[in-house]
Amino acid sequence: ESLVRLIDEDGNVLSPFHFLNISKKGNYYSKITQRVLENSFKILHSIKTKLSINISASDIEKEEIRIQIFELLKQYPEDCNRIIFELLEDENIKDFQKIKNFIYDVKSMGVKIAIDDFGAGYSNFERIYSFAPDIIKIDGSLIKHIATDLFSRNIVETIVVFAKKQNIETIAEFVENESIFNILNEIGVDYS
Repeated sequence: ESLVRLIDEDGNVLSPFHFLNISKKGNYYSKITQRVLENSFKILHSIKTKLSINISASDIEKEEIRIQIFELLKQYPEDCNRIIFELLEDENIKDFQKIKNFIYDVKSMGVKIAIDDFGAGYSNFERIYSFAPDIIKIDGSLIKHIATDLFSRNIVETIVVFAKKQNIETIAEFVENESIFNILNEIGVDYS
């Protein structure tokens, strides 16, 4: 997964929690997204695995970001099938049709679509219906208590059964111990 981090003047690595919301208030957020896209595509020649890139609906709604994405996909046509765009939680979608068109267009080029943090916030089955993802990443808030909370386990099982019927891969986030891993294997989650 291609993730953005900042390194401060003391060499400390800062997660997006410390700067992403602030960047949205200025003009930096789009620049950060563009840099992540550039660097992610550049590294494709150095790796053999698939590469996941987080993008938000607001990224997709920006024409300059969409243009950059399609230019990069055209530059790296042999690698499109290794790209996964993870759609981030975003309750501020202004143009659902623009998002759906984008998804259709990138999928036609071989890109896979994942819904990130499914089961948290606004992520719901309507998003699955609208976005037709290839992958669902089940949010860590449902996973981390699965060994001790039957309700969490039942929700995850429901998501997995539904995903299998729709031929959608599942990925469990926040798998922090062997007990959780074994339960997820039993349930049938594809990746942890």
